[in-house]
Amino acid sequence: MIQNVKKVLAPVDFSEPSMKALASAWELVKEVNADELHLLHVVMPHHLLGIEALPVGGREIAREASMIEQAEEELLRIKKAELENSKKVVTATIVGSPALKVGEYAREHGIDLIVMSTHGRTGGDGTLIGGTTEKVLRHASCAVLVIRR
Repeated sequence: MIQNVKKVLAPVDFSEPSMKALASAWELVKEVNADELHLLHVVMPHHLLGIEALPVGGREIAREASMIEQAEEELLRIKKAELENSKKVVTATIVGSPALKVGEYAREHGIDLIVMSTHGRTGGDGTLIGGTTEKVLRHASCAVLVIRR
């Protein structure tokens, strides 16, 4: 299976565990000579964060636009500084529920393997695996490699 991996997806929330998983994904991409490493950041809309509703077209749109811009800049910085500015690296930022968007992205881009951490930005409460990771594991259309913290 590992020799047939051509496209790898590393969801990144910029937490230490997700960056560790990204480093593992990059090593794997180089080791198996995969064609692409996709870095994906998902911006959560306010209604998924439990924030009081903001007027549509108002502050929420501005918040999401700002978060997308910041994430895209950080993904490009990571690509240049930590991933050799490789042409194999594809970056993307989208808005939505992280688990759903990771699965959709993987299907839409023909991803062979998702590499992600057990927990991300929200940390952990003693559970073995984070909620987003568990949902991706249950619903992914491809293999998922989970990196322990």
